[in-house]
Amino acid sequence: MLFFGVDIEQIKPIESLISTHELPIQLDFIKLSKLNNKHLNFAFCDHHANQAFIVEKDRLLLIQKLGDDIIKVSPDWASQTRRVVSAGRKSELVLQACRLNAGMMAIDGTAGFGHDSLILASTGASVLMLESNPIMALMLYAEYAYMQDNQNWQGLLSRLSIRYGDVRDCSDGADVVYLDPMFPKDSYDAKVNKYMQALHSFVSPPTLDDENELLSHAKSLLHSADGRVVVKRPLNAPFLANEPPIQSWQNDAIRFDRYDGQMP
Repeated sequence: MLFFGVDIEQIKPIESLISTHELPIQLDFIKLSKLNNKHLNFAFCDHHANQAFIVEKDRLLLIQKLGDDIIKVSPDWASQTRRVVSAGRKSELVLQACRLNAGMMAIDGTAGFGHDSLILASTGASVLMLESNPIMALMLYAEYAYMQDNQNWQGLLSRLSIRYGDVRDCSDGADVVYLDPMFPKDSYDAKVNKYMQALHSFVSPPTLDDENELLSHAKSLLHSADGRVVVKRPLNAPFLANEPPIQSWQNDAIRFDRYDGQMP
């Protein structure tokens, strides 16, 4: 994976995260005099690539060349502050579906950029964030480290833990398992945001067999009789693994499907 920077020192904290969490990523440092779009475009062309990492204002960013545009993305948890502070069951469908309370345990089995995990943790519940894509996992670890300097986030961060791995290999118990599996690009609104554009560039949607395994294993992780699996889907998408849910919550764009645990 390319890493564009103006100083080799910029790469060292990122390499430390890769080593600490045993991520299968090797960074190739490319020195640039500037990190503006003009220089980034030239660098992408010179190295026949369309994505790379940069560090900007101490934050790790994934940059991608999409046509003539340079897209920069990071989890940017700070941008979610207002949503996290005001989150409640009246304003957040995901909380209506999950029904989490303080002291409960949730697993976000497809953490992505971590935005939904933040909302789950806003309830006072602890959230294990699982991410199977190493690039996404690195961005989560880097964002968590970046946000540790923000005193207002200490309580929320204390309830979040990140793990690189597939939820199907997880054996931790939970009150709620939350899934937001990738879905084919044409299932989303045409004005898909830059986060989804980034995800679709290196994460593939699961096959039907994958969906069956995912849902079955998620159910097995529930450690209480009233536990639930909640699956986020585009509004008109088919049910995960073609299995009808027990209950659904929806708005104009998305749907949250609830499944109960496996019968003993």
